[in-house]
Amino acid sequence: MRGVSISSLPRTMTFTLALAVVLLALPALADRAGLSLATEFCAVLAIAIMWNLLAGFAGIVFIGVPLFIGTGGYVLYLLANALGVPPYALIAVGGVAAALVALIVAPLLFRLNGPQLAIGSWVLAEIARLAVLLSPSLGGGGGMNLSVMRLVDRTWRMTFNFYAAAAVLMVSVIVCLVLMRSRFGLALRAVRDSEHAAQAMGVNVARVRYATLAIAAFTTGCAGAAYYISSVQISPASAFSMNWTAMVIFIVIMGGLGSIEGPIIGAIVYFVLREYLSGLGSGYFILSGLLAIGITIYRPQGLWGIARSWLRFDLLPVQHRPRPIV
Repeated sequence: MRGVSISSLPRTMTFTLALAVVLLALPALADRAGLSLATEFCAVLAIAIMWNLLAGFAGIVFIGVPLFIGTGGYVLYLLANALGVPPYALIAVGGVAAALVALIVAPLLFRLNGPQLAIGSWVLAEIARLAVLLSPSLGGGGGMNLSVMRLVDRTWRMTFNFYAAAAVLMVSVIVCLVLMRSRFGLALRAVRDSEHAAQAMGVNVARVRYATLAIAAFTTGCAGAAYYISSVQISPASAFSMNWTAMVIFIVIMGGLGSIEGPIIGAIVYFVLREYLSGLGSGYFILSGLLAIGITIYRPQGLWGIARSWLRFDLLPVQHRPRPIV
């Protein structure tokens, strides 16, 4: 009887459960400022993990991330205010809207490749920003307020906000793990390495790329919706800002492409730098930029790649695990 080792499975489950326990316990341990920062951290990390799914695992360099973030946020605001209900149950609806947008633009977007695709995705995000900016029903440049938050008890509001963002983060981690350890993940890597070779092996390249973009858009839209619940105000200048793209790329490049641990480490580094060096003004951006350039040139595998060379194992392995053959 032949089979494969599943020694990584207990490690994966242990790390995932430990992360879930930490997230569940955090509201009881953190003060208001810490909980607000943790909420932002969870939303940003979920977005970074999904961008890594696109760029690191699928080879789709999609820099129009704000397209999905803004769609998720605005759809949640519109529906929550219109229905007059607490917004938490509508987070998934924001994700669905972002996924639908992804499927609509995918036929046009995937006619492009490489830098053209990256620029095309940026153009789509800018078009969305301008469309919202010129829409009085969406508040125009002034944006919208999440007025239904008055229905949520202030005592529990920050806790609910955090758990919403934490739930999206856990979904992003689990989705990425399940996808990349399945046959779909194997097909995804094949498409990334060579579309022609993948087609020759029977992989439906278009279907794989469409599905990957839709999955990433859904989770990114959910993260955007969760993020803007906590801010209680949304505007086209913030929701569709390219600052989202710069932040996410910095996180993933710093931590390391092509792993789940990479964005986690990169997000920690980003928030530590922001909290302790943002007082330097423009010097903070210079130092962050130099650090990113240095990592890209001298350690392209990122910080997790360096750590992995010492540890010699993954905390969240994403290698495809074939079924045992009897």
